[in-house]
Amino acid sequence: MRNILIDASSKTYETVEGTYLPLDWGMKLHNDYETYKEDVYSDKNIFCFGKGVLPIIGGHRLIFSFRSPLWKGFHFSAMGGAGYTLQNTGLDNIAIKGRCEKPSLIILNGNGNFSLEFKELEEFEQGKFKSVYELNDYLIEQYKQIDENFRAFMVGPSAITTDMAGIYSQTIKNGAVVEGSEDWAARGGCGSALYRCHNVIGVVFFGDNYQKDIEKELKLKKIVETCHNKPYIEAVLSNTEKYRYSKKTETGGTFGNNYKTAMDLTPIFNWRTPFIEKDDRLYFHDKILKYFVAQFDEESIIPKNWTNCGEPCPVACKKYRKGMHVDYEPYEANGPCLGIFDIYAVDKVVHAVDSLGMDAIEFGNLCAWVFELLNVGLLKPEEVGIKMPYFDVEDYDTDENILKCSNHNAEQAITLANLIVYGITENKENTKEITKELIQSIQKNLENPDYEKIEQLISLLRKDTRYAGKELNEIYKDRLHELNTSDCDVKVEKFRKYKSNCIESQEPLNFNDFAVYVAFGHNGQISPTMYWAIGNYIPYLIQGKYLTYYQNGVFLEPEELATLSVKGATEEITLENLGICRFHRKWILPVLDELLAEVFKDEEKMDISKSDELNEVNGVNYYLSNNLHKVSLNLLEKIYSYDLKVGYPHVIESHRVKELMACGAKDFENEKWAKKFEEDGDKALDEYISRVLAKYSELLGISWTL
Repeated sequence: MRNILIDASSKTYETVEGTYLPLDWGMKLHNDYETYKEDVYSDKNIFCFGKGVLPIIGGHRLIFSFRSPLWKGFHFSAMGGAGYTLQNTGLDNIAIKGRCEKPSLIILNGNGNFSLEFKELEEFEQGKFKSVYELNDYLIEQYKQIDENFRAFMVGPSAITTDMAGIYSQTIKNGAVVEGSEDWAARGGCGSALYRCHNVIGVVFFGDNYQKDIEKELKLKKIVETCHNKPYIEAVLSNTEKYRYSKKTETGGTFGNNYKTAMDLTPIFNWRTPFIEKDDRLYFHDKILKYFVAQFDEESIIPKNWTNCGEPCPVACKKYRKGMHVDYEPYEANGPCLGIFDIYAVDKVVHAVDSLGMDAIEFGNLCAWVFELLNVGLLKPEEVGIKMPYFDVEDYDTDENILKCSNHNAEQAITLANLIVYGITENKENTKEITKELIQSIQKNLENPDYEKIEQLISLLRKDTRYAGKELNEIYKDRLHELNTSDCDVKVEKFRKYKSNCIESQEPLNFNDFAVYVAFGHNGQISPTMYWAIGNYIPYLIQGKYLTYYQNGVFLEPEELATLSVKGATEEITLENLGICRFHRKWILPVLDELLAEVFKDEEKMDISKSDELNEVNGVNYYLSNNLHKVSLNLLEKIYSYDLKVGYPHVIESHRVKELMACGAKDFENEKWAKKFEEDGDKALDEYISRVLAKYSELLGISWTL
């Protein structure tokens, strides 16, 4: 394997010997450089990425690992297809330390002998590129003459000012983007880490250093065919039906299938789902099918507007319409969770958020929280800079009102996203016009805007929900007193309407109690994935991803939830560590050990001269002498040891999250726990979570307890 460590300060690189899977590579460097001792935006917060190692369908993801500005611990995020192009450079794993003097692009040139180049782009910081798409177009013009099939990943404007920036990339073929192939590594604020730690805007990569090994690929195909007793492509397609096209549901991809099966459990109105009558929830689900899924099917599924992420994969999971890639979670977080039930309105929000380069899930959850705070009167429009959103069930009583409210809320969400990224005091040459337009919008829509309060709130929202909530608790403590004593200023009747009797709050309510996040340590947090699933709210080692049991509609005994969560965590981290797309998990998990052994045979021969010490750590022998389950357990133990140095599993802070769990017991028909939560409140919740974490720790061989 060829691994390099780039020093952005000196614009040089060094080769790092050894064989590492991408997450093992990241974990090694973060431990070697003791990044847990540093500020999260220190240039010593090494940013790592590596490609998949198996030349199979679904095996070419690019895996990023970093210390998260949001979670504050070790985190990782994956991008489809980009590893397929990275292999042309001849590199396997890359890491970045140090900081560029000026905002820069890193160019990995694999034409002939590998060379490292830097391109300064000060215009980025000055706001020349208003979107990731503008920046990508600029790069195409710059590099298509060198390699018309190059690829790049990059951050957007949100990386300059927020903790929730993602990383964008899109397949480029014959000097143009492939429609619908857009992909994101967004969870955990990886884009913010790349830019604010290292002043790196993105990485461009191309080359001619990859030699396809037909004989090796045929051997891997044979392994799959023997296991599944069917031809290779048939084995793949029969196990990925949901992501291509399901005959049962007559739709395809995560968007169509998740909405057709979620029914009344879909998160709506900032996760108020548990407090809304079942008939009303089904009413909104019908509208989702009518105004979301029907249009999606008509414009994407029926005309077969499907493509892949950039590697030759027959699943074609990328469903697109009107030039936009459509996935469940970004559309859910910026749609029904914001009270938006019209796909054309959500298109506008998702496109705006993506253009800014933000994690759409993190922003959607943050925005939904702000909408509810406005709805209950804890915040006022003149303090936020947007109009009052529609956020009550009664507002949506007709189809006409569904569309009216959806479009209104979409406009407010877009304005809020731009306010968070650009603010109202921005004075850079290229963003003056945006700031001016935002101020004009505020003046037009609000009678007496309080610009000082707006700017104050923006500075808080740029961090995260947990941080902003704690600060707002101090700023508006008088309002909290009114809320908790039922005085008249705050809209107490709305608060009471959207409050459960599943679990009583034993403390006065505060701003954080309306938010949905998982806390870590004293200041870490992340938004969960967009499913009403109990496993999404447990303070595990890593949240915001699928390293849990995320089935909605089920409330299990603590030990069973922990057992299934550990199974999910080990399987998911195995796939991530190998750079494999999780959509292929059904057919690939049974053959992974055999596939890796076949691929690493030659690597072992090349590694024969290396020291025993290297092989004991993360050389080829390490992977060949341990099965992948053991490798994954070792990796999780290392993450545990690292994270204990920066934080700890935190009790659930938000009353909304407590309600989602307690009401989940009731809604999902676990009478025993529903009764315990109702009678014993936080005591029962602490018991449940403690038992989950005790079993979780036992199975992982760690001590991750409250």
